[in-house]
Amino acid sequence: MSLVKWAFIGVILLPAAEFMAFVLVALAIGWLWAVLLFFATSAAGVLVLRHAGRRDFDRFRNTLGTQGIRAINLDTPGLASMMGGILLVLPGFITDIAGAILLLPPARRWIGAAIGRAVKKQRAARNPEVIDLAPNEWRQISESIEAHDQERIPPRPRKRRNTLS
Repeated sequence: MSLVKWAFIGVILLPAAEFMAFVLVALAIGWLWAVLLFFATSAAGVLVLRHAGRRDFDRFRNTLGTQGIRAINLDTPGLASMMGGILLVLPGFITDIAGAILLLPPARRWIGAAIGRAVKKQRAARNPEVIDLAPNEWRQISESIEAHDQERIPPRPRKRRNTLS
């Protein structure tokens, strides 16, 4: 399924899942404690963003400026902590758990590696004729060499038409 379809499904299902998670937590620890925990995690997210947000955002912006769009991964300095803080600020316990996990470096490395493997697998499955090479594994061939190679290839014999009819 495409990323757009997954995002659409997530936007539809996440609020329902968050509501169910809130009800389950409220039944387990009580409604008042669930509401207090709900607001406490949002406050923790604001503190995380306030503490590391500006510094990490500047580092991310600089990395994005130098490396371009390829810089967007969980190993990018500050990106995971910013995403974790944003997820903590969003209301709901599921996003709070996801945000807290992104603040843990071992989990961040594991998630980054898993996403990298999935992207590499998807790219390989999309077009098996395309081979990604590192910059030191290829060289550009000039057009004159390509033209010279075209001259050496013998032309195809043409099919003859029957002109007797």
